[in-house]
Amino acid sequence: MLTGVDLNRAEAVALSGTKLVTATPERDGWKVAAGQWVGAVRCGDLEVRVAPKVGAVKVLQLLARANGVRNMHVDADRLGLADDADLSTVLAVLFEREAQTALAQRPQRGYRTEDQSLHVVRGRIRLVDQALRRFGVVTPIEVTVDEWTLDTDENRRLRAATRVLLSLPGLPKATRGGLRRVDRMLAEVRLAPQGVRLPPWTPTRLNRHLHRLLYLADLALGGGSVEHRVGDVVAHGFALNMAWVFEALVAQILKEECLAVGPGRLLVQQQYPLDEDERITIKPDLVVVDGADVLAVGDTKYKLLGDGGAFPNADAYQLITYCLRLGLTTGHLVYAGENSGEPDHYATRGAGIDLRLHSIDLRSPLPDVEEQVRSLHRGLVHSLDSAPTR
Repeated sequence: MLTGVDLNRAEAVALSGTKLVTATPERDGWKVAAGQWVGAVRCGDLEVRVAPKVGAVKVLQLLARANGVRNMHVDADRLGLADDADLSTVLAVLFEREAQTALAQRPQRGYRTEDQSLHVVRGRIRLVDQALRRFGVVTPIEVTVDEWTLDTDENRRLRAATRVLLSLPGLPKATRGGLRRVDRMLAEVRLAPQGVRLPPWTPTRLNRHLHRLLYLADLALGGGSVEHRVGDVVAHGFALNMAWVFEALVAQILKEECLAVGPGRLLVQQQYPLDEDERITIKPDLVVVDGADVLAVGDTKYKLLGDGGAFPNADAYQLITYCLRLGLTTGHLVYAGENSGEPDHYATRGAGIDLRLHSIDLRSPLPDVEEQVRSLHRGLVHSLDSAPTR
């Protein structure tokens, strides 16, 4: 938290709009405080960076794992990253270095099917469109062609990610130069209009050498490219919600465990009506179901437990509500914090519900984090209840 920061009102509102920090007025300047977001944004001449406690490299690995990417090892020494490098810089450096290898020969071309109006016959004539649009005129001819082009879905994704990373503040000069080279290599690739979602890419044998680079592009595009404008003042950069990363990581590994060893399958953020008129709903983070039966319920919280493992009462009220609605006698709360091995137990009075507290230590090496989530899965399995969904 910083106090006495010299901002005007437009800059303060723009910074707060990025969600990376909140700016509140004080007697002498503004107080700028961070929350659950990490990253870096620039607002005019002001640059704001929020560093994650576990380190930027570790956050990138966790983010990749939360998106189903296994074994993403990042050697900070080999990449020349400083110990205090922020998340956006780590991602940009890693993307640029990977692009040097993946695009060393040349960007991969592919076929793209397009509808065109030509004065010569190429590809397949669209007879219906020709009749409806040309009214008997011979040319131009409505055709469908398969173009051998650089303008493929994969390259569109790579160029879009390159542009996002180039917009980030504070990149090393060599990294920015490398990203500009990548952008020039993909100059023939069309950029999608702002706000248009790019189609997902499919891993194949032909694009195997691009898999890692495309995963990094997904992180850049699906991560936290942010921009907030207040009048002529613009704050832009890269911000990432650590609460979302934690929730997505736990859900991804649990989902894999349910598929691998069972029982049941994991539903994430599944909505259930709470009242008879269905005007109130609940949305637990984690629900294990087997057909129509609910087997277990849990909620993830990106919070640190207090002294003696204390946690907010509101979290207990929420989980008890979930258990009562789903007809379960055991609920699981999952926090980010030091892992103590066995979960703590709370037996509630009157409700007959057992609350179990689990901790996942994100500071641990990634294999240890995965093992802690697998242990959580075993805890879910061992406490299985069964209640029909309604």
